[in-house]
Amino acid sequence: MTEWLGNLYEKIWRKIGGKPWTEIIRNEQKQSPLVFLLIFLGSGLLAGKMAGKYWWQITLGFLLGILCGHFWW
Repeated sequence: MTEWLGNLYEKIWRKIGGKPWTEIIRNEQKQSPLVFLLIFLGSGLLAGKMAGKYWWQITLGFLLGILCGHFWW
């Protein structure tokens, strides 16, 4: 099952740009990090507003995601 999924993933990214989508996004993020920071911040605030009284938990989750993504990339 995982081999089939891996082959499908490879076929898709070869048609899109010849590289895995994670590499494409990483290169874009390195060229304009402020744009991506604002996108994630806006997404977190929007999700927080939609969450109602639990906004702080979702915002904290987005913050942790941004930190983990920053250290991973």
